[in-house]
Amino acid sequence: MTANISTDQRLNVLAVRGTGFPEERLRADAVEYLVSITQANDTFAERAASGATSCIAVGPAWESEDTYLTQVLQQARETTGVLIPEGDLKLAHFVGAHGLAVFETYTEQSDWEDLITLMVSTLHQLISQSTEQSASRPRPSIPSRGQRKQVVFGDPVSKAMLALVQRVAQVDVTALLSGPSGVGKEVVAQILHNASSRAAGPFIALNCSAMPEHLVESILFGHIKGSFTGAVKDQPGIFEEAHQGTLFLDEVGELPLHIQPKLLRVIQERKAARIGSTREIDFDVRLVAATNRDLVNLVKRGEFREDLLYRLNAFHIAIPPLCERPEDIRQLAITFAASEQIAGISMQIEEPAIEQLLAHPWPGNVRELDNVICRAKVLAVHNVIQADHIYFDALEFSPSSLPPQSPAVLSPEKDIPDIQHTVIQSDQDLVSAKEQAEWQLIQAALQETDSKKEAAERLGISPRTLRHKLQKLKTAEPDGMQSIGAP
Repeated sequence: MTANISTDQRLNVLAVRGTGFPEERLRADAVEYLVSITQANDTFAERAASGATSCIAVGPAWESEDTYLTQVLQQARETTGVLIPEGDLKLAHFVGAHGLAVFETYTEQSDWEDLITLMVSTLHQLISQSTEQSASRPRPSIPSRGQRKQVVFGDPVSKAMLALVQRVAQVDVTALLSGPSGVGKEVVAQILHNASSRAAGPFIALNCSAMPEHLVESILFGHIKGSFTGAVKDQPGIFEEAHQGTLFLDEVGELPLHIQPKLLRVIQERKAARIGSTREIDFDVRLVAATNRDLVNLVKRGEFREDLLYRLNAFHIAIPPLCERPEDIRQLAITFAASEQIAGISMQIEEPAIEQLLAHPWPGNVRELDNVICRAKVLAVHNVIQADHIYFDALEFSPSSLPPQSPAVLSPEKDIPDIQHTVIQSDQDLVSAKEQAEWQLIQAALQETDSKKEAAERLGISPRTLRHKLQKLKTAEPDGMQSIGAP
């Protein structure tokens, strides 16, 4: 029976971390062939996007992770099932409030094989019905450009802020988010959108500092064909694209002064004319703006309009820097380490490494933490990030500290090398170093297994992801990667 079930046919299970779900029961030999279980939300989402029948498994201590669980449920598809402890009516209502109608209950004495089989059967029926009714269902929300898929808020400060965001979401009011760069303003804006009545509409994010000044008006309000050189077709503006949804204007303090009066009028009137046209188009948009600058100071210096500030500042939410949210540092580090989106491989992180992260001031906030974990994954070899792998600045090497030639392909049986035995060229950036380390891990897995499927399982990724990475590495063909095609 085990041999007849492929990895793609298993139930894709996300064991929600921190809730006490007994995942060791699912990993037991009796039902291991029925499930592909992970705590990494990215891995779970990738399998679900590939068409895998999917289920979220929640333990009895879920209330301690209710914020994270909320985010998981909000990101789940309607055809996702949920496993919950028997008798937990509060959790059942919590799951149902997020639109997930299929759930099964378990106890310590449950027959997990029968339970998983029942869940798969029920979900297959739901998926079949969903396919038949797909034409009558509303379109899903348009994802934000550059949106990070997973959100982590575990610190008491963050939970208090998130509770305020949830309340603001229930009122259709313009919000202004402030905080230093990299603190997660777009993430908060996305949460606000998802918790609002506009969640089924688009969420459009625009970085005001990245817009060419001569195209700002066209990007915001659109243009018609022939209105200026290069206008080869009619183009809607960003306000039109966000109709019945949320428009997120990041770094709004960077808007050119000459465009601010028109933006103010558009916000007030909720209509705008494209460049080259006199016909105004109505739109229904909730506006969320963000800045890492002091807008009041900009107003005093004449660089930002006071009336626009008051229009944007209907409700102000200040997002604290990462150094003031120590529990977020811990949870983000664990999440980034487990995420395949960071350096292409899932890893664990040891407590001494986390303690080292907690002692850092984090001037770059979440972005800096992302980079530190990515750098640590380049240096770690045993799928475990240790304190020796944590570097907050550039890695520097003297010629005498480098070995005379590059080391052989690293394998899990070898000791984790210290920094003196890690070869990174002085002019090599983090991306190329990551690709080289990723290639070494993939090559080692291919050489030590009989098939790409087994190699993918050893690496903790899906065969599809492995094929994608092999193709990408073949195309890049950096030095030393010519043997990547085997076997």
